[in-house]
Amino acid sequence: MVTGSTDTNGDTVIDENDTITLDVDGDSVVETNVQQALEAVAPITSKAARIFYPPSIAIDASTTGTNRSVNLYNEYLNQFSLANAATSASSAGAPGAIPTYAANELYYYVTYYDPTVFANVSIDASGVMTYDIIATPADYNSLINVVFVVR
Repeated sequence: MVTGSTDTNGDTVIDENDTITLDVDGDSVVETNVQQALEAVAPITSKAARIFYPPSIAIDASTTGTNRSVNLYNEYLNQFSLANAATSASSAGAPGAIPTYAANELYYYVTYYDPTVFANVSIDASGVMTYDIIATPADYNSLINVVFVVR
């Protein structure tokens, strides 16, 4: 149930003090006004918007070697900035650029890597990932999953 005032178009208008009866976040606690509803849903939406996968990149694992590196941040920026507009596409009406974060606005995580191919995987605060290739992939494919989190 929601109660509020009516505007000149006959639509119900509510503000943070109007009465509602909703459990917006599924915690079995009924929020009784708009302010409580906003406070209950804010942690859910803020966490979801802070985590994203960067674009896919190719890492050469055709030979073994140590102390190799790739700048994950630069790879993200190169692809998300649409620097190569000739080979990119966007939906009708989309802005000409995808918003990006500065390197110091992100945390960088490797959530998985193939331990039969990679070792000593680390990422510095600027998004540079260092790794060793300890064996070539058996089928020319291997995985590293990377996640970026907005600070």
